[in-house]
Amino acid sequence: MAFSIRTLNTVEDFHRAEIAQREIWGIEDDTEVVPKDLMLIAQKSGGLALGAYNESHEMIGLLFGFLGQTDEGHWKHCSHMMGVLPAYRRAGVGEALKLSQREFVSKQGIDLITWTVNPLEGVNASLNFGKLGVICRRYHPNFYGDMADGLNHGLPSDRFEVEWWINRRRVEMRLQEKEKRLRLADIQKNGAHFLNSTVVKNGIRLPQNTNLNTNAATLFFEVPADFQAVKAASMQNALAWIEHAREIFGTCFQNGYAVSEFISEVSDGERRNFFVLQRDLSTILNKG
Repeated sequence: MAFSIRTLNTVEDFHRAEIAQREIWGIEDDTEVVPKDLMLIAQKSGGLALGAYNESHEMIGLLFGFLGQTDEGHWKHCSHMMGVLPAYRRAGVGEALKLSQREFVSKQGIDLITWTVNPLEGVNASLNFGKLGVICRRYHPNFYGDMADGLNHGLPSDRFEVEWWINRRRVEMRLQEKEKRLRLADIQKNGAHFLNSTVVKNGIRLPQNTNLNTNAATLFFEVPADFQAVKAASMQNALAWIEHAREIFGTCFQNGYAVSEFISEVSDGERRNFFVLQRDLSTILNKG
């Protein structure tokens, strides 16, 4: 599938980005849309607004971010949103947008990009942790409050805040695809500890028990393979997963762990998704 990436330049470009947001996230409330004027002035002031276009010059994806600082005063780029139209997902558009963002931020002399992401959405986790090499050590319960879009309506907006250290060896190796993709069995051999157990009820995998009494160097946490399917089947079950994740990630991050990997495998005909958490952040960022 052919597509191109370019910065938004004209008022019409930014207006089209407003329309694309509604299409990508199923937004019906205009107060949920990032307005064109804000995107325009942010880009004129060191931020970035990108569009992805098909061969007919139609916008099929977008990305928007701006300058910020960490709590310690370290300059960073805050990536506020990135999305792709449903018909163009899994075609490399999202990855291309993030790589263009990395190039732009690197030229500014900045080495860190952060963004928030739903920790229970496996497709996002596969891109962010598996392909881009982000890490996460912050969890924000109900970060955006109630959201009116189709993907988030009716549930707390809990979010990871991921860190993309764009100049570290970890990221370079991921982008060059020089690292062997981790498998669950390989990590289990080294004594990794499972943080939870799950059970299948009526065709939906649900959280069962929490096992937080551990000091193991490596931890596993299973999350749903398709959170939107869980939500469609039962809002109560979706909320149970959010509360389960909130307890586990909140405790682990307080204890000095960081999410370092995401593993998605098919076992006995069922896809299973797992996060890997580790303590040695320096080793995580510089391995390769």
